[in-house]
Amino acid sequence: MKSGIISKGGGVGGAVNRLLSRHVTKLLSIPGGKLYRKYVKASKDAERAQDSILREILEQASQTVFGQEHGFSSIRSYEDYIERVPVRDYEKHRPYVDRHTRGEQNVLFAGKPIMYTRSSGTTAEPKLIPISEYNFNRNIKNRGKLWLYGLSRHYPGIFDGKDFTIVSPADEGHTPDGTVTGSLSGLIYQNIPEFMKLVHTIPYEVITIADYEARAYTLLRFGVPSNVTSIFTGNPSTILNLVTKADQWKEDLIRDIADGTIKSSLNLDPEIRAMVEERLEPAPERAEELHRLASKVDRLRPPDYWPNLGLVHTWTNGNCALIVPKLRPWFNDDTPMLDFGYIASEINATDLLDPATNGSILAVRSAFYEFSPFEEGESPTTFLRAHQLEVGRRYYFYVTTLSGLYRYDINDVIEVVGHFNQAPIFKFLFKGKGITNIQGEKLSEEQLIDAVNRAAEETGIAHEFFVAYANADRSVYELYIELIDDTPDNRSAFARSVDKALRTVNLEYDAKRHTERLNLLEIISLGKDAFARYRDLRLKEGAFVGQLKWIHLSGAEITRNRMNKLASCAS
Repeated sequence: MKSGIISKGGGVGGAVNRLLSRHVTKLLSIPGGKLYRKYVKASKDAERAQDSILREILEQASQTVFGQEHGFSSIRSYEDYIERVPVRDYEKHRPYVDRHTRGEQNVLFAGKPIMYTRSSGTTAEPKLIPISEYNFNRNIKNRGKLWLYGLSRHYPGIFDGKDFTIVSPADEGHTPDGTVTGSLSGLIYQNIPEFMKLVHTIPYEVITIADYEARAYTLLRFGVPSNVTSIFTGNPSTILNLVTKADQWKEDLIRDIADGTIKSSLNLDPEIRAMVEERLEPAPERAEELHRLASKVDRLRPPDYWPNLGLVHTWTNGNCALIVPKLRPWFNDDTPMLDFGYIASEINATDLLDPATNGSILAVRSAFYEFSPFEEGESPTTFLRAHQLEVGRRYYFYVTTLSGLYRYDINDVIEVVGHFNQAPIFKFLFKGKGITNIQGEKLSEEQLIDAVNRAAEETGIAHEFFVAYANADRSVYELYIELIDDTPDNRSAFARSVDKALRTVNLEYDAKRHTERLNLLEIISLGKDAFARYRDLRLKEGAFVGQLKWIHLSGAEITRNRMNKLASCAS
């Protein structure tokens, strides 16, 4: 049955691309299989593979400003490298990045960046992560081939239909020298082969729509009538928001599908509206089918309009694990939800995933990695290599890349859950700076989440979005939270229960409370729909919708300011 979406591309070339798009799995097996065999070989001797990439990085950067300052040309071993180059965070990299942004070449790496990915930092000033042309050609272009090939091996049939992929725009601004800042995933989405574009449900132009509600409706207008067999997007809250809206907007969507139109009231740029309308055609049979499905159920879910869906690929670890229980009821119990892998603005550290553990397999051929034991905290004395990690242990994560990051403290805590030959399989747990320390208690984000969950169970008071701020001036933790039954008595009871749980899960917190060095935790109400308002706030600040992350525990003033904004306009 026709979906009402026209596949672009005419003439012989268009026919060839349409033919190729029907054989994606076979086509992926050619380059993907070759890359997979190379990876397997490298993973059998991860130490050698890591030594090789470190030598390559140092050679590529030996004549740069950073390389000359740190004597790259005379480094002969890993021991030399760590002696010459200290661990540093983004702020220690920023002066070099700033020189690149003003047009200077050969600062962190040979040449100048082809683009910058943008991410929130520890200060109000965003991080701009440079991407070198060499790294793009060597690693980034190939990552998708290996990643998708690996998925096709574990989930046969997920490329038999269309994918519903949501990324962020490639062009969100420019540096002083005119270089683009934006999303790397958007750049890749733009530059995939033409036959792969026919597999995508969403035209690239749609993800550039500025108005969030208009973008969401247009995404669903293309997605709902199509035969979607896989969903790809990093943040599960994006999926949850869209599937909820698909049910809310089902009457308008079905009407538009029948008529081959898109709502005239949407805030769409005229050029984008013209592109969208050109790609749509009436599909009354598909609309009638959707109407019958919607009339039989209390809410219209993806399994109703996408019965062949074989994979939901999104982040499921870290704080995103709190969203998955809300997302799961929208899908069938047997629909796989696989973690999206360890992907950050600074590094895509995994090309392959392990469904058995829902973990990420370290990309040992793409960058150089170091790890420090979690128990050593943020001032470690021990650094380990990829082949030295142990299952069940937690580590802080550091990376050296072909895009000019050197022993970069990415501030993430991971847990090793297995091995692929010598390559570690791991899960992201939480941001390292999700550890606060007002009076020496060293409270972790994980402990806070545990305490809030315990309090909910003990009191029977349900909650939604929450963030705690470590107020060092007042020696108190301020818990900004949306309680479902928000009354003064419930706030008081919930605050006491969270405080009691924190004293149970963190002995130092208990000691500081006992000696009154820490005051009783306080609750600040966020009101209703807190996460939706938080998302809107972050989007207005310039965050990418596909990379919308948050830390549940913070001592940063910018976090407190955001939470106070939400609390002040609580409905």
